[in-house]
Amino acid sequence: MLTKERLYYLMEKIDRDRIVHVKEVAKTLDVSESTIRRDLAQLEKDGKLCRIRGGAIKTGSEDIVTDHKEIMMSERMHINFHAKQKICKKASELVKDGECVFIDGGTTLVPLIDFLQDRPIHIVTHNYLAVARLRNPKAQVTVIGGDYLPHFDMGSGSMATNDLNQFQFDHVFLGCAGIDLVDDMSYTTELATGEIKKIAFRNSVHRYLLIDSSKFQIRGFCKLEPLSKFDRIITNQCELEEKLAENFLIAD
Repeated sequence: MLTKERLYYLMEKIDRDRIVHVKEVAKTLDVSESTIRRDLAQLEKDGKLCRIRGGAIKTGSEDIVTDHKEIMMSERMHINFHAKQKICKKASELVKDGECVFIDGGTTLVPLIDFLQDRPIHIVTHNYLAVARLRNPKAQVTVIGGDYLPHFDMGSGSMATNDLNQFQFDHVFLGCAGIDLVDDMSYTTELATGEIKKIAFRNSVHRYLLIDSSKFQIRGFCKLEPLSKFDRIITNQCELEEKLAENFLIAD
């Protein structure tokens, strides 16, 4: 299918449904997901739509963004789950016994607790989804409190940031809403969780970003840190591997 035909199909679908999903369209048109993401990027540049994680919405459809986020939160643990497991397993191999680590919020980081909880280390987290997976851990675990954010299932606010500032980490493992490979930037969706990430980043010797390839070339509302500032960016196998910077680590 020609590019013009794909763009026409996408515009018709988004006019009709007000939202499109990359995986669904790629399967329907029998093309790669990266091809659809490039098409959506072009349409966004032309002002035809607004990209969101996993797809795009019709410009001016803010109510759809909210609905879409709710769907994503309820199903997020099941999206790219095997890729998240591989990413977290690779990340866990960077930790040595006796070290102190921070595990960020978000479902990408949740499997990391499975690989670390039986190690003689100190784990600090505000990720309540990860805490729920603890089973008589050998690790010392400190749970950061603060204001509960039900949409993200994590702690936040001034109490959380004050608690977090008491720690110095050997390793910090962060997630994010998306990254822009061209602009060398990672993004979050809002300020509250972004502040937690920035403090943890600042208070650690080694900084890692864990992200699956579905978040490539997706921007959030708030800038986090330049990609080049991370020791490693751990991701899954993808079509862009040859174009990734040296600090990217592929979990295979």
